[in-house]
Amino acid sequence: MVRIVIPLSIILSLIFVPFSFSKVYMTRDEGLKLAFPGADRVEKKTIFLTEEQAKKIESTAKTKLESNLYIFYVGKKENETLGYAVIDTHLLRTVTETIMVVINPDGALRQVEILAFFEPPDYMPPNSWINLFSNKKLGNSLQVGRGIPNITGATITSNSMANSVRRIMAVFQIAVQEKNTMAAEGQN
Repeated sequence: MVRIVIPLSIILSLIFVPFSFSKVYMTRDEGLKLAFPGADRVEKKTIFLTEEQAKKIESTAKTKLESNLYIFYVGKKENETLGYAVIDTHLLRTVTETIMVVINPDGALRQVEILAFFEPPDYMPPNSWINLFSNKKLGNSLQVGRGIPNITGATITSNSMANSVRRIMAVFQIAVQEKNTMAAEGQN
């Protein structure tokens, strides 16, 4: 009987290599401070989507929902709403990335920040690409190949981030803006 001996160092390197790329760039609290620098408080708003809202959001965002639960962080200064932030963790190839999407009260996308990225650094989009999302409204301009160019060598990353941004923007439009409009008009 022939025995094959594989050095322990090779086995361990194969197990732990994916984790060597893991990088947390910002905590949730650091991200929220960046999103709302003039805020005197950040309120947490939990949204449970109805089946009807979920269908409308998937149709509007042109992507599937991964959850019917969303947490919006609302930056406030006195009685003024400065904006909304959502932190989203989603699967890329085999590991995740966590992004923060910040939306102005009028529904325009203010910024997207990568909080954590666990894929190899070569797949991480450059800041210049991420900044292309700024000031866009929900629509075709948030789709890769339309208003957002693809990233050569990081197609999964670019599509995944764009899908996540559209999903969050659609949740905002349908579950936050429309609800706020109905409440202001005295409907519920």
